[in-house]
Amino acid sequence: MQYFVPADAAPRLSVLPTAFQVMPPSVARAAIEQYTRPGDVILDPFVSGLGVIQAALELGRKVIAASFNPINALAIRATLWPTDARAAFTHLEDALKAAHRLQESVLRFYQASCPTCGNPASGQHFIWDRERRQPVEKHVRCPVCGENAGHIEDQDLKELKKMDARGLPFWVLHGRVVDRNHEDADRVGDVLDAYTPRAQSALSDILLKFKALSEADRSALRPALLATLDACTSLHTPDETRYPSGLKPPARFIEKNVWRELERQVSILPSTPAALPRVATLDELFASSTPAVCLQVLPARELAKRLPERSISLLVTHPPLPRPGFWSLSAVWAAWLWGKQSSLVDHLLPLLSRKRTNWDWQWRAMGAGLNVLKPAHRDEARLVMSFPAEEAILDSVALAAAHARLQAEALVCDPLDGVRGTWQVGQAVRAAAQDEVLRHILHERAEPTHELVLRTGLLTAWGQTQTLSEIAQQVEGEQTPLAVLRGQLEQAFDATTIYEIEPHRFWLTQPPRPLLPLADRVEHHVRDLLRTRAEWHGDDLLQQVYRDFPDHLTPDRALVATVIHSYAEDIHFEHTPLAVLRAEDQVEARQGEVDEVCQLLAQIGERLGIEVSLALPEGEQRQIVWSQSGETIYTFILQTTADVLPLLRADSGVLIIPGGRATLLQYKIARDARLRQTPWQVLKCSSLRRAAQQSDLALTTFPLAFGLEPPIEQPAMQIQLL
Repeated sequence: MQYFVPADAAPRLSVLPTAFQVMPPSVARAAIEQYTRPGDVILDPFVSGLGVIQAALELGRKVIAASFNPINALAIRATLWPTDARAAFTHLEDALKAAHRLQESVLRFYQASCPTCGNPASGQHFIWDRERRQPVEKHVRCPVCGENAGHIEDQDLKELKKMDARGLPFWVLHGRVVDRNHEDADRVGDVLDAYTPRAQSALSDILLKFKALSEADRSALRPALLATLDACTSLHTPDETRYPSGLKPPARFIEKNVWRELERQVSILPSTPAALPRVATLDELFASSTPAVCLQVLPARELAKRLPERSISLLVTHPPLPRPGFWSLSAVWAAWLWGKQSSLVDHLLPLLSRKRTNWDWQWRAMGAGLNVLKPAHRDEARLVMSFPAEEAILDSVALAAAHARLQAEALVCDPLDGVRGTWQVGQAVRAAAQDEVLRHILHERAEPTHELVLRTGLLTAWGQTQTLSEIAQQVEGEQTPLAVLRGQLEQAFDATTIYEIEPHRFWLTQPPRPLLPLADRVEHHVRDLLRTRAEWHGDDLLQQVYRDFPDHLTPDRALVATVIHSYAEDIHFEHTPLAVLRAEDQVEARQGEVDEVCQLLAQIGERLGIEVSLALPEGEQRQIVWSQSGETIYTFILQTTADVLPLLRADSGVLIIPGGRATLLQYKIARDARLRQTPWQVLKCSSLRRAAQQSDLALTTFPLAFGLEPPIEQPAMQIQLL
């Protein structure tokens, strides 16, 4: 796809809803519409969410969703095709442990005194201080006082202090994953250290009885148990805003009652499956005459063996990223849920090794996976990926695609919204000089540009040639291929033809005569689009703007949103957001305002004894000059837009704009370092009207009308003080 597709909200998974970075449905939908037809087979080889599945089925395609991680697949399956776990949970809680029901046995671990009445109560959760290595706050359910909270008391700690962090429960849980002498035994220990000793004791008892259930009961309980395993780590803060990234507990973390959490998960997870067509095997999917989804838990190398040649029209996915903490958790959870001998766990255990969780290993693994899938590509098949705009991810993904000998068709970037990349099997072309690529992008955009946009453009150019492929195929010597790539990128940004005008933004060392900056072009285009149609659906307008500014011309979403807000008013028709051109921005209205302002400038100038001349007499931009005795006092540029080009082409002047453009102009100046120290003044049309009403206006007080928040628009007392 040559143009950027803004992300929309992906449907949340019922289990681990914030644990995975996912493909936005809008991106999947755009790729499927552009590159496939109804009935085609779509492949998400690294599925992490519902975006691709949802888009494919809505558009009448068949979809294969594959993941090497059974934890991810379980979360997806539990969301799309949930099962009722209440009967299985009853069987679990009724299991006996030393003559007591399992429920009673586990809940004993969480006894605490009620902060209000002092009677025994059931602890619901506890807030821990990591440095003190103990809970400092308790939330309990008292049979007398109900739900209440308070500080931890000495008697609450008595039983807790008897639990050893490396006691029997620790080693029982450890043995369910690997033996003590396994090369990655320490990493399993790191995962177990992410649970409190009390949580280890509770989980050890629960997993023992879980293993003894029937396979039907285990299958029904796995989603709720997985959600519990996640929620009951020591990695979550009480007011968590993002999913934890490592295995080290935060300074303050929440310890949940494992049994109560499992009970809650069983009750809240949906029990009625959605009406989504599903097939169990790949053969069934290819034979199906209707759209369907086939969810597979397979690494790419195994999946490739089962795919017919030339069977896939499109691969669309979010690339897997190195997440050492989560991958280690996944390996341990999978061993607990399916047993360490399960084939689902075999290919996860190697991910316990830290050697397999860095960027060098990641791009190779991803590239190898993409490469083995190539025989299944149809002739015109594309690979479309969406991922965050971060240097490490961008470099790794670009190198992985080159390793698979896929040619970059387009990579487009919005630094705040991510990267959208498209590749296909193709022949490389001659490489352009790296400094030529960056100079070309800057010249085309005609404004200082974020380094991620430039980096994306450079990697696109190299990905269309042999450059990236040659780096990816290098035999490792003193430097890894990834280090070589990063070295060449640094060299490109160190070229004498460009410089860093401010942190993370670059500009030309010897720029040409100022051209219309991208920001101004986007503004003109949005205005024209709004003028050509009575109303736009909000999403349609946004997507049309991106289509009309493809490749390295992609504007940042904040600019597009600010421009649209400046020119459009939002209305809602039957809950549908529509964008409509503001009445004052109709051509006739703005032309009338321009004529009015020109007349006001002439009248004020005459009152002040100033000679007034009109240099640009037509259109929505005018130039008016005030002079006295042949000396220019003010050069006014009157325009109905927030164009910054006049500020770049002349050293000084007064820019007259409608008040509705003030916020947009302010944003444009803030995003362009060339304009930060401009001596230009800004005069809003409303301020000029206010000045015209001042009976005592003089040439010395006229500047009180200048500015986005001018003194002349402040209360009268402030003007007197000034």
